[in-house]
Amino acid sequence: METETPNMRIVTMTAALLIFWNVVVPPEGWVDVLVGTVASLALAVWAARFLWPHAGPHHSSLHMARIPGFALLTAKRIVIAAAQVLRIVMDPRLPIEPFVVRQTVHFDEEAARVVYANAITITPGTLTLDVDGDAVTVHALGPELARDVVDGTLARDVARLFERRQPS
Repeated sequence: METETPNMRIVTMTAALLIFWNVVVPPEGWVDVLVGTVASLALAVWAARFLWPHAGPHHSSLHMARIPGFALLTAKRIVIAAAQVLRIVMDPRLPIEPFVVRQTVHFDEEAARVVYANAITITPGTLTLDVDGDAVTVHALGPELARDVVDGTLARDVARLFERRQPS
């Protein structure tokens, strides 16, 4: 696996954050692109300096290539969940079945736990309440909204994103 220098980490992290920024806030002009670029670079430099000052996360170009696929899967989950929440909210009976589930997931990297928890929280109808080691506590408005959490699909997708392949 290739190892990145600290400057290369900043560049790849900036690129990943900028892609995320453009998905979340589609640019309508050069000002949006400039603000996204500056914010992404500032966050990448801050993370490299304060979060990973000695041994930052080592991601190969293969890891970076997996980000768009994961982003598309997450966007699909968000759209489906938004439609489900809209259906619930528009129903005068407000048919919610709130529940809390505690899942145990194992990821080798702290960043994977963060991505997992954030993927849950940005999906309408679900919220990560707590992350304690490998235990993640999630609140959902209904069982169908937390299906990917309960059946392990989301955890497998995050694990695949951070999977390290041994050189052959």
